[in-house]
Amino acid sequence: MRLAVAAARATGALSRRTGRGGTSLPGKLLMRLEPDAIGTLSRRLEHGSAVISATNGKTTTAAMVAKILERRGRALVHNRAGANMAGGVASALLDGRGDTGLFEVDELWLDRVVPQLRPRAALLSNLFRDQLDRYGELEIIADRWADLVARSPETALVLSADDPAVADLGRDRENVTYFGVDDVRVALPGLPHATDAKHCRRCGRPYVYDAVLLGHLGHYRCPTGDSVRPTPQVAADDVRLEGVRSAYFTLRTPQGSKPVKLPLPGLYNVYNALPSPASTTSTTRSAPPRWRSSWAPASTTSPPGSRRSSPRSAAPRRSSSRAASCRSCS
Repeated sequence: MRLAVAAARATGALSRRTGRGGTSLPGKLLMRLEPDAIGTLSRRLEHGSAVISATNGKTTTAAMVAKILERRGRALVHNRAGANMAGGVASALLDGRGDTGLFEVDELWLDRVVPQLRPRAALLSNLFRDQLDRYGELEIIADRWADLVARSPETALVLSADDPAVADLGRDRENVTYFGVDDVRVALPGLPHATDAKHCRRCGRPYVYDAVLLGHLGHYRCPTGDSVRPTPQVAADDVRLEGVRSAYFTLRTPQGSKPVKLPLPGLYNVYNALPSPASTTSTTRSAPPRWRSSWAPASTTSPPGSRRSSPRSAAPRRSSSRAASCRSCS
């Protein structure tokens, strides 16, 4: 292992000197030489690790969670550059000198990384059909995630209650924390024509939506009773969107409610922000004491009074980690 690590580090240094980056190449080489490198290196993390995956917004969410952990004194091993496949995770572990792992993982690579990494928490936010050229049908990813969850009973799950395919992953689990948007005043008139995850994974019947919030995210139920949106332990209420500038909402957790201001616009960024306190709730309930202290609830700020604006300012998109820190958490 020592020789493989030395070779990978040397490759990374050379790659950076020649201007080719080095966020994935060292990890790819390391895994070719040592296929179990992720598992071996991750065992050095004193406080374990967490993974974050989604089709949209995982980079923004990871940046917010990282900010919270760092403010609580954790030295993170984190693939900040966004290299989120196995090579990128291995490179982060190779270069990292921290005590806590936080890894953004590509949705198709999740079931290859998690078995080695064995994270204490997995935050799974959404599945959208926006990379058909790479992944094919959305159900393929959902099936792979379901199989992974079934094989990872020791990992606490943090799941979106508003995405039917994601929420269904926690159906038979106890160590699950759900997050979602409870404010139906920001709902759309109905489902968009081209909508993902419209059918119940249990019986195949179309979901009935009481509120459509963003794409296929919303408050749903199966007409046969096979599936219903779970009640989120962490929720956003009283959502106010301020054009392209910011968003406000009331964060509700089992510990109480607090107003939150985001320096990011759109309802999709409210969804990106919610997993951070949801992760806090999850790990506080189920993790060892040292890990719990990393995820203590973040402080929040009261938004100034302002009139309610349009319920949504932009369509969902893949977000950059730039300016992604929540002012209420950081």
